[in-house]
Amino acid sequence: MITIFMSAQDLALIKFVDKPSADNYLDNPLLMLSQKALDRRDKYNIDINMQDVPVEQSYVSQVEALGIDPIAVSKWFNGVFAWLTDAQVSQAESLSFVSEVESFVQDDGKLKMINTSSDKFDIPDYSGNEPQFNLLDFNYGYTEEQITQLKLDYLHNLGFTGDGITIAVLDAGFPEVDNISAFDYIRNNGQIKGGYNFVDDDEFFYTRGSHGTSVLSTIGGYIEDQFVGTAIDADFYLFITENVDREMPDEEVFWIEAVERADSLGVDVINTSLGYSEFDDPRYNYTYDDMNGETAFITRGAQIATEKGMMVVVSAGNSGNDEWHYITSPADGVDVFTIGAVDSDGNPAGFSSYGPTSDGRIKPDVDARGSWAAIIRTDGGIDFGSGTSFSSPIMAGAMACFIQAYPDINPMEVRQTVRESANRYNNPTDQMGYGIPNFEVAYNDLLAVNDIASGESIISVYPNPTSGILNIQSEKEIRQVQLISVEGKVIRKYSSVNQLDMNSLPKGIYILKIQLENGKAEVKKVVKK
Repeated sequence: MITIFMSAQDLALIKFVDKPSADNYLDNPLLMLSQKALDRRDKYNIDINMQDVPVEQSYVSQVEALGIDPIAVSKWFNGVFAWLTDAQVSQAESLSFVSEVESFVQDDGKLKMINTSSDKFDIPDYSGNEPQFNLLDFNYGYTEEQITQLKLDYLHNLGFTGDGITIAVLDAGFPEVDNISAFDYIRNNGQIKGGYNFVDDDEFFYTRGSHGTSVLSTIGGYIEDQFVGTAIDADFYLFITENVDREMPDEEVFWIEAVERADSLGVDVINTSLGYSEFDDPRYNYTYDDMNGETAFITRGAQIATEKGMMVVVSAGNSGNDEWHYITSPADGVDVFTIGAVDSDGNPAGFSSYGPTSDGRIKPDVDARGSWAAIIRTDGGIDFGSGTSFSSPIMAGAMACFIQAYPDINPMEVRQTVRESANRYNNPTDQMGYGIPNFEVAYNDLLAVNDIASGESIISVYPNPTSGILNIQSEKEIRQVQLISVEGKVIRKYSSVNQLDMNSLPKGIYILKIQLENGKAEVKKVVKK
């Protein structure tokens, strides 16, 4: 059935021509960005630019004087998003500081069939036979397979569990995250740094749809010997951007608002288990031709986010079995990391959406467990859900661990290294992209590259090879040293040492992870002869 929507208002972006106060902000960057955000830009050699400058407030006030009520003010798009009547569009266009009014309407009156199996996010599917595990055999418990499938346990064994990395989860709601014991670990350690409900425009983010609770659990959930998220030591911001009561394009605006805030807070990784192509009002629908990385508003925002140095991880979508079987925005973004879903055997889940983008780029990028993934319900119980909504955060947590391991490597290189580690890198497919990554391979590939570029190191170890005593010299104070086997097992941990006695160790290759007081870390290969 096709429903005709008659509306007196349409969603649009009122774009401004300039930012008159730019010089003051550019000279005083802490007025617009946190120190953590500035540190990220400095680390990746990203220049502060006009996108970072806030919108001119006097322009906003003059728009409001026309009776227009902005739903969001965007510095990246230099304008305000609002629902506008035809008369208000004309009034806004007449303002001297307005360059144009860009409508969200994609279709000029031609109605399209609405896909009733909406891809905006995945409703967990708990039907079928529950996977069986012998919990006594696994420290990870129910999450064992979704972690070891990626060889992420290798990074965990090296001590990379997301510590110092900040993840923003953008979703439909996070009820009971403030109460159930599965989130005690991240709550009690002060890892939930804040959040916001952009749908209701208030501070109450432990509310609305439970989808975000399940998504967050795959990253930050922890129940001893039963459930371990992929990055349990990361910090989190929880943002509600999805309105479960309806599907309209203002949700794209809420998402853009949230990502701009995430950037200013210094977030490192964003997870978005959401996707948009069709709306309750079909005039706003995107077509497959629009999945080109530059049409959808949310995709354009996601691309800017990647250019600010954030790792934007997005679910591919669940339309693999539908007439529309392609990825949805923002998964079409050029530098967005798009994640498909596989089962326990590494086969593509039937529902996982297909690429490529309409302009021929390979999507999804890689895959993770999305069929019968272990999740936490709002009552605190462990359950299983299917959808790329879960493969995406599983991968987002893995990327946080990888960024912790190599904090100074540009995100573009990080993404490419992970792609190259995947099992289909030399033979990508439309549904799996490059396939399932191997974080052990990715880690060691970057380790080899870093050894070649070791001239930039501020830490030296000698003699190497050594027959016994290994000296560590650093320009900065050493906080912790870990001696790790090539299999990824931590053999010994030391605090604030400059010398290691390796006399009792067998001959062979070892990995030295050296954590400094300033938060930086370096990894060295050492040889015991």
